This record gives sequence, structure tokens and C-alpha cells, in this order.
Amino acid sequence: MFKFFIFSTALFLSFPSYSEQFVSLTLCSDRLLAELAHPDQIAAQSSYSKNSLMMLDKVNTDKPALEPQLTALLPYLDKTLLINESFYPQLIADLKKLGAKVIPINDEPQTPDELFDLILKLGKITGNEIYAEHLVKKLESKNFKLNQPLTKTLMLSDTGFVESDFPQYSALLNLLGLTPLKTPLSAQNFSLEKMVLAQPNVLIEISDKQSYNEQSALLNHPILKKLFKNRPHFRIPMKYTYCFDHGIWTGAERIYNQYNALH
Repeated sequence: MFKFFIFSTALFLSFPSYSEQFVSLTLCSDRLLAELAHPDQIAAQSSYSKNSLMMLDKVNTDKPALEPQLTALLPYLDKTLLINESFYPQLIADLKKLGAKVIPINDEPQTPDELFDLILKLGKITGNEIYAEHLVKKLESKNFKLNQPLTKTLMLSDTGFVESDFPQYSALLNLLGLTPLKTPLSAQNFSLEKMVLAQPNVLIEISDKQSYNEQSALLNHPILKKLFKNRPHFRIPMKYTYCFDHGIWTGAERIYNQYNALH
């Protein structure tokens, strides 16, 4: 009995105490908070958090989904609010006037190292430093380089041509050892003829199979299918690239597994 008491006490003391609670008001902070915080620490999330096409594997099933409006946040003024200050500057100003604790989670990371710094920062804020450090080490250790001699890669999505200058797409290509298609192509200057002339070696299709505009029809165009009949053609859901976060590594792993299944 005495030994059991000692064991039970030690086990209880090993559990952290979650006194501070958090509210996330943007998709990207939803995803990071869901990954780094204990469920008991999450008081509410944004309306995006219930959308399985936008979240990763931790979709919100039991937390309130809030709109970024002052009236919706009044019951949560005693919580710590995670919000993108560039999206809602007036809301942040109003919240601070009411004494709310606001932590800006902006789209600042441009490189994996900057993302890792943000993850470690959030780990410290939520009191989950050990897990955050473990996640960073796990991401740093991943190797998804494809044994692909020709690396010139075209990325298309449900919304059309994907520009690789955005940090999440650049990171995805780097993880796979691929290079972007170097052409005058852009979202505003895209045509099927220019794409064919550019002669991409690899196609990454980032799609939920939902039609958003006329450019999304290119994903099923016969010429595109013919061009990539004997060239690497990969597909991942859009949720892996909505934010520059750990989803990029999951997307890269999906492509890596597709590549290995063919070789």
C-alpha cells in the first residue's frame, strides 16, 4: 500500500498544471496551438478549426469556434488570445484597452529555422517546452529528398498556378530536393501553352478536388495528362500547405511515399 501511494503521488506530480488557457483566432494559430498545447489549455479556436479540409489531423470537435469580433471575445478576456495583428489591428487595440492578454501570431516565418523558433516560443508560452523541442528535433531530422535527376517542378492547385516564392512552397520543394520552374509564369501570367513550353519535369498537384476557378480545370486537361504520362506526378491535399507549419513536412512525406511506391 505504501509503495502504491508513493507511485501514485509521483505520477500525479509528474502531470503539468494547466492554469493558463488560450484562444486562437486564425487558422495558422489554430493548427500550431492544437499541436503544441494540451487540450485542456485550449478554450476556443477560430471558425476554421472545424474544417477538416483546412486543419491537419487535430480538427476541433469540442471547443467553441469564434469569429474575430469583440462581442464574441468578451467572455474570454481572462484567456490569452493568439491572433494575427496584421489581420485585425483594430480588434487587437480594442482588446488591449479592455486589458486582454494578446500574443501576436503573424505570418512571419520565412524559413524552417524561423518556424522552429516560433514553435519553441509557443512551447514556452504554453508551458510545453519539452514537446516543442521534441517536435523541432523531429522535423529537423526528416529526410524526404527524392532520387530525382530532373527536378524542375510545376505546382498547380485548385486555385490555379502556385508561385514557389511563398515560404511554405519553397520549403516543400527544398525538403524534396526539387527546384521551382524558372519561367515568366505567374498566377496572373499563366497559360497552358507557356506551361508546355517550360517543359517541367515534375508536377505537384495540391488539390482537394474542388473547383474554384477556370484555372483549376487545368488539373484535368488532356494535354497536362499527356505531358506527365511518363513523368513524376504527385498529389497532396491543400491542407498541408495552407500554413507554413509542420503540415509542410507531412505533405513532403506524402509525396516521398508516392515516389517510393513507384520506384
